[in-house]
Amino acid sequence: MEIDAQDFIQVLSDKIKLYEHLGITVAELNSHRVVFNVSLEKNLNHKGTAFGGSLYATGVLSAYALVLAGLKAYHIDTENIVIAKGVIEYHRPIESDFTIVCEFPDLQTEQAFYQELQDQHRVRADLNVQIFKEGGSGGRSLGASLVGSFVVRM
Repeated sequence: MEIDAQDFIQVLSDKIKLYEHLGITVAELNSHRVVFNVSLEKNLNHKGTAFGGSLYATGVLSAYALVLAGLKAYHIDTENIVIAKGVIEYHRPIESDFTIVCEFPDLQTEQAFYQELQDQHRVRADLNVQIFKEGGSGGRSLGASLVGSFVVRM
């Protein structure tokens, strides 16, 4: 189910002030998959590559967006979403704009996540995020990956 990206951007702007500074454009946003395009210029480090903290922050925001979109799609009235643990691996320097992808592996996993939340009023699950650097000829390669353990409560 598609979620209105403008409404979501407003939520981020209102509640997570860091969002405004990261140069994120929402390319896709629904209960199953989130794709952010991110400006390198807004996230540069002293070496001219993407700052590790920015990669972590944008990755966590993509997972937060996925859960928030799902809560709206499944008509669950809570925004109580927190990351309990996050582990990021930096595979290679990112010296271009980058793309963040967070998605459930399949529809069954997505539905089980929200069903557990409705049944138990709490759910904890690992969400996987991939961060791709843009390459020549329209290609891209994996620059970093993040596994975030998220907790949602009603």
